[in-house]
Amino acid sequence: MARRKAFVHIGLPHSGGAILDPALEHHEASLSRLGVHRPAKSADEMFRAAVEILRDHRAWGYRRRDVEGSWSAVCRRARKGKGAVVVGQHLLAAAAPVEIDLFLEGLAGFEVHIVVIAAAPANQATAPNEAGDLSGVLDRWAAALRRPDRVHVIVAPDIDRRAQAIWAAYGRIVGFDASALHLPDLSTTEAARTLALRHSPLWEFDRALTSLDPHESRVELADRWAKDIADGGYDLHGDTADLIPVRGAARSWTASGTEDRLRAAEGLLGDALVESARLRAHNEVLEQRLATLQRSRKKLKRRLADLISG
Repeated sequence: MARRKAFVHIGLPHSGGAILDPALEHHEASLSRLGVHRPAKSADEMFRAAVEILRDHRAWGYRRRDVEGSWSAVCRRARKGKGAVVVGQHLLAAAAPVEIDLFLEGLAGFEVHIVVIAAAPANQATAPNEAGDLSGVLDRWAAALRRPDRVHVIVAPDIDRRAQAIWAAYGRIVGFDASALHLPDLSTTEAARTLALRHSPLWEFDRALTSLDPHESRVELADRWAKDIADGGYDLHGDTADLIPVRGAARSWTASGTEDRLRAAEGLLGDALVESARLRAHNEVLEQRLATLQRSRKKLKRRLADLISG
């Protein structure tokens, strides 16, 4: 009897993989009828699962008990069903080998496939961290699977074609016809936020940053990524030529109207509010810890004074 398959998408930051979660959620019922199941109750649960695996709860302002058991809960649901399962979180791109092993333990018994979404290196990627270096991400996950053919790389094209291309490639990998499942309104996803940013002072700021990062160095990085994909034996979807960055990050953009820009701006504002709330909660946690430390310090001072006077 063939093992059930689990497809884990770990799109690199700013690669466009953010379209997968809303698309999978929107078509959850249709996909379930096709034998493709989404065991995470929500994107937030999968986010907490990733934070748990990475042991990064403090950095996100969580207590350990806030995230503990998140991944095992998702895995329990995955094992109860039939057919393939789809899970993913872009934070997992930064996972170290020991964390990858812990993550894969939860999927024991499944034939695991990793889906990595990559795009041309951004201006900050010439000195990439663990999550932003495509070569490192592929090496770590392929080593854990010991099957490079089960590591699928989707190379995302330019932003104007990105969402549809990623969704179509993902469908081919998992085994469903994405053309029959139209993408939902993506005005609040990464692609639309990028389009909105290109008509804001923030986009000009990003272009200024790009000028500090030599185009040649990003081209060299893209060439290395393309070579590592070719040499690694991975399942490639797309053209590695799309990894070559456009000089100055100046790409074509066609406006579809004021209404689309407004929706994109609303998504951008929503993201800012969510991030503000997260930072505020994180700050409250830090303030509580500081207050605890200050109280402990006062107690130690009193004890020390008592010892000296006694």
